[in-house]
Amino acid sequence: MDDRMTKARLLETLRAKRAEWEALLSQVPVERMAEPGVAGDWSVKDIIAHLTHHERWLADRLHENLRGEVYVPSPDDRLDFDEANGRVYQQNRHRSVEDVLADAQNTYQELLTGLEAHTESFLIDPQEFPGVPEPVVVWHILRGNVYDHYGQHAPSIQNWLAAQQA
Repeated sequence: MDDRMTKARLLETLRAKRAEWEALLSQVPVERMAEPGVAGDWSVKDIIAHLTHHERWLADRLHENLRGEVYVPSPDDRLDFDEANGRVYQQNRHRSVEDVLADAQNTYQELLTGLEAHTESFLIDPQEFPGVPEPVVVWHILRGNVYDHYGQHAPSIQNWLAAQQA
């Protein structure tokens, strides 16, 4: 079997991982999604907003590329990991669960649209972008910041759910 990534395999993997993520979220009653303590002070809603932020960043870059625009990194792109996550948390902590859930669905659809519109070569082969010192493989970014990212946060929610049932 050829283990080379393809656009079809990438989209299939993303959809499968998203379905697993949504199945986990469906176990959390909407009225409990804003309860803190799932991952430190973060609630399920905060985790969803965090993941959506990463998906939004990538979806925006994909659509900019389709329009022929060149992304200019912002100061936020230069923040260290913890500072960036703290800023995203602060920006989203007062949003309603419904707003965060709707944003998550819309952003995921925009991400899929951006991926589907690009060529396999763009997604799979190393790409050079102005201001980026070395070639970037888009699907690696997608894996690390989107579909593997679900799996990084799933255990916190699973453990929180288990503790609620104990």
